[in-house]
Formats: sequence, C-alpha cells, structure tokens
Amino acid sequence: MRLIGRLKRWLAALDARGAAAVEFAIVGSTFMMMMLACFEFGFMLFVQSTLDNAARDAARLIRTGQVQTSPNPTSTFQTLLCNEVGSLIGCSSIIYQAQVFNDWSDAQTAINTPPTVNAQGQYVSSGFSPGTAGQIMVVTVTYAYPFFTPWIASLLGGSTNTALMMSTVVFQNEPY
Repeated sequence: MRLIGRLKRWLAALDARGAAAVEFAIVGSTFMMMMLACFEFGFMLFVQSTLDNAARDAARLIRTGQVQTSPNPTSTFQTLLCNEVGSLIGCSSIIYQAQVFNDWSDAQTAINTPPTVNAQGQYVSSGFSPGTAGQIMVVTVTYAYPFFTPWIASLLGGSTNTALMMSTVVFQNEPY
C-alpha cells in the first residue's frame, strides 16, 4: 500500500517536470529568438552609427579642403574613413563616392539614388571627385551589413543575407 502511494507521488512529480520541459521548449525557443533579434538589431544600429560618424568626419576633410590639397586625395579620404570604422567594418567592404553638383536640387536627387550594382551583383562606386572651393558635394558611404542570424534577413524580406547601410553627407565646400 505504501509502495503504491509512493509510486503515485513519484509519477505525479515526474509528470509536472515533463510539463515544465515541454513549456520551456515552447516558450524558451521563442524567447531565444527574440533575444537574438534584439542583439542583431542593436548591433546593426551600432554599425550604422559608426558608419555615420566615419562618413561625417571623412567628408569634413573634403569640406575644409584638406583632401584637395593633399598629394593623394583619394588615399587621404580613404585612410581617415578606414581608421574611423576600425576593426568593426573591414575597409574592403566599404564603398564610398564623392560627387560634385552645380545646384542643390541636383544634389537632392542624388541623395535618394542607391549605389550602382555591377554585373556580379556587387555594389560599386560611381567615382571620387572632391571638387573645389564653393562646390556642392554629396559624399555617400555604403556598407552591405551581413546578418549573423539569417532568419532575420528572411523576415525583413531580403533575398540575400545582407542589409544595405548608407550614410550620406551633403555640404558646400568652404573657401580654402
């Protein structure tokens, strides 16, 4: 009699532990997916902020004429840009371009234009021209952010495992 009572209590406890395991399997996986999504989007925001700061600082060199007066303007711009993004973004993964415009309305249309894509589907620069004093400039820095959780890319509707991050700086060169 005592053995049957103990057996019933043991089976009831075992049933409760099994139910907790099943509940955790349902809720735990959803919780882990939400935590990964929060981490992914937080890291994306950090990368975008780093890209924005690097683009703004490198564009300041063009605006003040330091790039134009250097022996190698493209190298001067690229060096500062790469130093600003540090080891977070590989310098070879960044596409940058600097374009000269005659009026602000032309510059405004360039802001919303995505970078050029070559035959292999890779983003390419449309050129680097730092301009001269008083010219209107649009500097665009682009990075294809690779997702480390591919299911987030699929949820965002992307056919690839990357998200295009762009930072655009529009200004008029100072007299130098």
